[in-house]
Amino acid sequence: MSSGYGSARGFFVTAENLWQAAVIYAVRLLIKPTWLNDRDQFLQPSQPLSDTFKTDCLVWMLFNGSNLTAGADGLHWNDSDWSLTNHFIPFTEAQVGVKARFESDFMVQYMTGMTFSPEAQAVLNEGRKLFQRFHAIGFPNKIRQEFKLGRADAGWYQVRRALEAYSDIEMTDFDHFKAAYADLTTKLRPQVFELGFLPS
Repeated sequence: MSSGYGSARGFFVTAENLWQAAVIYAVRLLIKPTWLNDRDQFLQPSQPLSDTFKTDCLVWMLFNGSNLTAGADGLHWNDSDWSLTNHFIPFTEAQVGVKARFESDFMVQYMTGMTFSPEAQAVLNEGRKLFQRFHAIGFPNKIRQEFKLGRADAGWYQVRRALEAYSDIEMTDFDHFKAAYADLTTKLRPQVFELGFLPS
């Protein structure tokens, strides 16, 4: 989180605080702001959070449309050249059919041993299919350049945007993924109130 809520400093996401970052991310984005709730204050939860809620939030975060994770080389900023390593790929190279190695297997290791709800597992399954499709396509140079696709560890932002851009050539069916993600959203949204993050 490069910029924290209510603070200009933000914080580094580590293995120790990732579940809290995922919960904060999900809770703040699950409830769409309206003129009625736009000024509501988010609160600490009023009861303990279950492991299922935490893993549901993690998966929801990993596949959210506002998730801008990416892996890229050749970035120039502040008179320096930069590379981004994507640490948020929830699959192994073999699971998505990529021949090159991912620079980081942090998320796969982090998720090892976790039990996922049926809704979260459905999102993971459908997300994996989209990653597989992404890695099976030889994207035209225009799309490769626009989304910085020079590395194997492309992030969810790059995967979905490149597939959407490629739809002029060949359509990708996002319907099953969208349905699974909507089911997980429907499950999580009322819990924001039930767990006391927002007043009912």
